[in-house]
Amino acid sequence: MEVTSLGLHITDRCNARCLHCIFSCGPEIKGCMKLKQVRNYLLDARALETEIICITGGEPMLHPTLVKKIISESSRLSFPQVWLFTNGFWANNASKAHETVENLRGLGLTKMFLSVDFFHQSYVPIEFVKNAIEASLESSLEVDIDSRFLGKTEEKNKFNSATHGYLASLGNLLFDVEVMKAQPMFVGRAADTLAKHARLQPLSKIRQEKCPGAWAGGTLDDPSGVDVDEFGVVSVCPGLSIGNALEGSLGKIVAEYDYRDFEVIAALCADGIEGLLNLASKLGYVPKEAYVSACHLCHETRKFLRSTFPEAFTLLTDKV
Repeated sequence: MEVTSLGLHITDRCNARCLHCIFSCGPEIKGCMKLKQVRNYLLDARALETEIICITGGEPMLHPTLVKKIISESSRLSFPQVWLFTNGFWANNASKAHETVENLRGLGLTKMFLSVDFFHQSYVPIEFVKNAIEASLESSLEVDIDSRFLGKTEEKNKFNSATHGYLASLGNLLFDVEVMKAQPMFVGRAADTLAKHARLQPLSKIRQEKCPGAWAGGTLDDPSGVDVDEFGVVSVCPGLSIGNALEGSLGKIVAEYDYRDFEVIAALCADGIEGLLNLASKLGYVPKEAYVSACHLCHETRKFLRSTFPEAFTLLTDKV
């Protein structure tokens, strides 16, 4: 496996409890990745010729000292790209936003990812995000905006109307940033809570779909990125583990990865959603008549399979 990007999921703690969160993060969750872990993972990633380090959560900026040390260490090890995924809660005034961004940029941050949609703005005022965008652009820091819509972007519902409104409020700033628009992945809290608000598709249609691939890019048999969390869980898709970096090195897990060693991944690679359903059906799984998407069906099926294949689904409750 050639790992282009390494996601450091440093915490499940978040100041928000978004309906669409794929990790079911929230304010009550404690803990974060240890600096010693970070250094080990970065050294392994350097040996693997990884190009991008992504700092994610949860909300990573709830642990700003650790974020700064990760950026600084990544820069020292000469990673070409260091990205930060944040909801921008820390940019509660323009002066603070500029100070924070200048500091991060100086340490070696190359790109800021911010979220703008109904889900995040239920917790973070859009003015804070605007401060973060303006400060980033003035510091020559690249900015991407991630916006999640329920269904297609043109569908009319309260979620999409609010998201369009928040984006419009950014005005001319939109000309200087890249905006990525997509439906949430219906795993985690999105599957458990948001799915009831979404349009369902019949099982007969969804079971014909192929797995969309690894979430960081590539395919499940050949992912272009992996994610490791504070508990050492290495995943190629939310909850789909390929090993634990606290029990064996991240470099070894990546170097020795063979999708055929993981029955759930092998089923998805061979026959897509149909393959996963066939595997689960042999063990007694009875699917529902409809799901939001292939990811939604995969989430529900893997929850059922986890008693037989623990790596098929790592729940947040397993880790806290």
